[in-house]
Amino acid sequence: MMKKLTILGLGWLGLPLAEALQNKGWCVAGTKRTITDLSIECYPLDLNALAVTSEIEQLLAADALVIALPPSQISPENYLCGIQTLVSLAIDKGLKHLIFTSSTSVLPMESGVFDENATVDSANLLVKMENWLLNQPIHCDILRLAGLVGKKRHPVFYLAGKQNLSGAGQPVNLVHLEDCIAAISLLLEQPNGKRIFHLCAEQHPSRKDYYGEMAKRFGLADLHFSKENQPLVRVVKADKICQELGFRYRYPDPYQFKVDI
Repeated sequence: MMKKLTILGLGWLGLPLAEALQNKGWCVAGTKRTITDLSIECYPLDLNALAVTSEIEQLLAADALVIALPPSQISPENYLCGIQTLVSLAIDKGLKHLIFTSSTSVLPMESGVFDENATVDSANLLVKMENWLLNQPIHCDILRLAGLVGKKRHPVFYLAGKQNLSGAGQPVNLVHLEDCIAAISLLLEQPNGKRIFHLCAEQHPSRKDYYGEMAKRFGLADLHFSKENQPLVRVVKADKICQELGFRYRYPDPYQFKVDI
């Protein structure tokens, strides 16, 4: 029997993820704040004005749930309460496995190499959400994603042409969309208790070197960094998923990231 998957947030990550998993044989449906013409069965859902319709109730009767909702456009209280309400309903309806896309931004903003055991701020909204989800009586995976790149998205498009940028010597912590999709697909195949994984390309060139080269490749205006004495050397370590589950990054080197321009 076909397994049923619900994705909350059919956006930049959620939609291509849904399409990939549908092709792998999952029965996929999801939500979006405003419905557009999508290739995936989709229902309107806005955590800022949460209405649990009969359609949403049916949607929550799934084997697995992926939450790919960044909190940026949702008030913190609505984000926490909304996800808690939906997950509790899904568990009541027999949910077995949940994956939450968190962010490596929860890690300390200081020099160091940070793996999944790093201390995080319990007052951070995403950390609060992670902790609540990990306490639910089902298989739960927290996937902390580094800076996202893929399709038409790349930080260099925002940085190009800017002056006096900070963090010239700071290492980049980025991950490609295709690796995000592959990692979530792998986790869905292997539910196993409560787990936290980081996802970040293995190589970390400096911001100045990397974005300078990318601006050249894409034919963008030069970007200029201000001088700094002591760069923040903050590196996200993300090989636990490789060691424990045999995951292999398709894009371990950010210089090789595929971007549509």
